Amino acid sequence: MNENGVFPVLSLPDDRLKTAASLVRPGGVTVDVGTDHGYIPIWLLQQGICSFAVASDINKGPLDRARENSIKYGVADRLALYLCDGLDGVEPEKNGVTDVCICGMGGELIAAIVTRSAYVKEKKCSLILQPMSSGYELRKSLLEDGFLIREEVLCQAAGRVYSCIRAEYAAGEKVVYTEGELLAGREMDRQDPLYPAWMERHKKALTKQIRGREAGGLDTAYEKALLAQLERMV
Repeated sequence: MNENGVFPVLSLPDDRLKTAASLVRPGGVTVDVGTDHGYIPIWLLQQGICSFAVASDINKGPLDRARENSIKYGVADRLALYLCDGLDGVEPEKNGVTDVCICGMGGELIAAIVTRSAYVKEKKCSLILQPMSSGYELRKSLLEDGFLIREEVLCQAAGRVYSCIRAEYAAGEKVVYTEGELLAGREMDRQDPLYPAWMERHKKALTKQIRGREAGGLDTAYEKALLAQLERMV
């Protein structure tokens, strides 16, 4: 709070966090898993998108920073903080969690956190997931576990393109993705200016993998078929 009794307004530091925050539904209660500085829930509270939020982290240091920031930005009375692993221990029923935000982790870790939580299925929470890597594994796990990917939004931070996934549990609804769609995503705007760079990143990685396997005398039929799928998606 400044000398005039006004709290500063938080600005999210990069487009990754801005994009993730933009996918949160207004009027609910968001839990930010692996919150680090607590930026997303603090921003949501300041903007009036959420009236209450939850932040969790497995490490004490980041949670202490989130606590300090919640006081600095005047939302400490509306932010519950939990030192715990993933969604384990955040008391989602007590806090009425509706939206789950998990950003800045590997896709396999995000998938493990989601899979462990029965609550996100029972309450059909909206999941906002931003994998730093292993997007294939995350999409595959979500679909196999009964979730539907409603949309994906591309964003750019530090010169690299990322995807933010919004998904929710839909018992009885099954969607089949091609291998290319599992790798690069399907529910996104292909007119997005970032889309060519996003696809080029995956194509380059596959091309490098093909060359490496060929140099080692290994079969590359799968990788070449996958590369052809990406070419068609472009």
